[in-house]
Formats: sequence, C-alpha cells, structure tokens
Amino acid sequence: MQVQSKKPKHSIIQENVMTLSDHNRLGINYRAQASLFPWCGDIWDVHTHIQSVDAAKVYFEVAKVFGVTKTWSMSNLRIMDELKETYRDRIEFIAVPDFMNYANNPNVFTSDWLKDIEIYASKGVRICKFWCSPRSRDFHEALTIDSPIRKEAMKLAHSLGMMFMMHIADPDTWFETQYRDSRRYGTKRDQYIVFEQILEEYPDTPLMAAHLAGSPEDLDYLQVLLDRHPNLYLDSSATKWMIRELGKQPERFKAFLEANPNRIFFGSDIVANDANIDFDLYASRYWALRMMYETSYEGFSPIVDPDLHMTDSSVPRNATPKMRGASLSPATLGGLYRNGAEHLEKLKNL
Repeated sequence: MQVQSKKPKHSIIQENVMTLSDHNRLGINYRAQASLFPWCGDIWDVHTHIQSVDAAKVYFEVAKVFGVTKTWSMSNLRIMDELKETYRDRIEFIAVPDFMNYANNPNVFTSDWLKDIEIYASKGVRICKFWCSPRSRDFHEALTIDSPIRKEAMKLAHSLGMMFMMHIADPDTWFETQYRDSRRYGTKRDQYIVFEQILEEYPDTPLMAAHLAGSPEDLDYLQVLLDRHPNLYLDSSATKWMIRELGKQPERFKAFLEANPNRIFFGSDIVANDANIDFDLYASRYWALRMMYETSYEGFSPIVDPDLHMTDSSVPRNATPKMRGASLSPATLGGLYRNGAEHLEKLKNL
C-alpha cells in the first residue's frame, strides 16, 4: 500500500469536553484530536470484542473518526450475521466461545464449542481464538492450554483451515499480585512451555499471540520466540498494558518493529457491549495508541490504569501512567497498521 503521512501536530485539544472520566483524565476532545495525527493511511484493528449491535454503531463511528477501516472482532454467533450485513468489508470475525452464555449453558466450552467452531468456519471465519490466561484455570478446566478438550478444539480448527489466536500470559504486575501462588498459576515463563509445543505441533498454521504474546515487558524474549517459530505473529492489543510497558521503552519498541516486518499487528482490545456504549471510552484507546506510535509525545495517558495502584497502594486509584511516543516512521507504521495483517490474510486466504 502507499505510505501516507503528514506533518505531526502534538497539541492536546480540550475544548467542549464533559466531566473527566477514567478514560479521559486529561479532558481531551478526542473527536477534534483525531484529525491531527500524521498517519493518513488505513488502519486495521485485529483485536476487538464487538458484543452488541447497539454498541457496534458507536464503535464504528469512533473507528471511522480514527481511520480504522477494518476491524477483526470476537463476536458471538447470535449477532455475527447482523454485524456482517451492516458493516460488510469493515468487519471480519474471530471464532470465540459464547462466554456471555456460560451461566445458562455448561457446555459452552466443551461440546458446544466444538459445534460452534464448525459453524464459524462454515461462515467463512478463518481465525479461532484460544484464551489461555493463567486465570482461565479459575474459570473452567476446559480453558487451560493443555486440557484434552482444548487440544481437540485445536485439531478441529486446524482441520477446517483456521489459524489460531492465543492469549498466553498476563502482565508482570498480575504475577506480582494476583498470581503470586506459582504452584497454582506457574511463573510467567512457565506459560510459554506448552505454547511453544503448540507452535511446533502446528508449524503450517499461523498463530497470532495476543497482547504481544503477553510479554511487552520483555521484547528481547519475544524476539527469541519470533526467531524460533516462523509461524508466530503478534498483536499489540490491550491498550492500558501496552501504554504502560511500551511507553517505558519507545526506542527499543521501534527497533523491535523494524526487525520484524509483517509480524506485529495493530490491535486495541476494545470491548464494545451494552454496558459500556461510550464514544470517549472507545476513542481513548485509539487516541492513546496512535499518540504513542505516531508522535514524540511525552506526558500522561488519559486512561486510568488500575495496575499502578494494585502494585503500589500509595499510588492513587485514578492514576494514569506516563507515555513516551515512539514516533515511528511511515514505513514502520504501514507495517504495523495494515501491511502485516494483510500479509496474514493472504497466508490463510481470509
């Protein structure tokens, strides 16, 4: 694609903003700010959760304002057809269990999940999500990365020509707090043992590891994984996490992207459902990520990050982390924002 950029403008516009919220502690006019970013080309968001038709209307308004021309969403089968009919080429889907219906259906993660994978595939979906966070073992035994039903689901998805998306690990801050019981949850590095076995078992299957494979804190380790497994790709979703960790090391992140063209994709992890229909909530994620990637901004994030208080009780609960922009080149932005995901589409004919 043609790389497009313009001279960056870094001022924060604050006119006509309502009361400050946890997703806008800086009083930013997100709609006005969106037009000031230097990148003018397409942006594809490969990691969202569009979970309601009404929330989708607001989400796609935000996406249009921020230049997001295609969204890959983990939406359940009940609303998928309506979303596709409405948004057509602007949305693609990722197969995911019906988490919202688990209380009413104990088979959501077992027999019904296998049926759902086949239905998603029949509708042209070519990515299957496997959530393997350490806390999955507190949720349902079928969700652990090495459970028999999980292995059966992977074999089925592979046989149907689907690539995998996996959530492997969580922030270092969580291992310091929520996962301190290493006998139950393992260490952070333990999470990658079975993960690498899966990469080796399915060498012909592209595997997109969410949230920079759960390790934005250690880009050197991610480089080892990428070098070892040519079928591994990463998305940069989970905005609060990425802002906190990548904002500490913008030059290292820039070098990491430049060293791995077409293997790291833009993602936000926006969750759009009936409980949070909010323009500023969705916009805050795109503003923060684009500010970090496209500019040399140094200042605070507008988004409250609960992990700051969780790891240090002296930090206020509504604290936001500092950000340092990486000011990526147009070529690097093009790879992150679209070219990498487009390359992946061609691999699996999505």
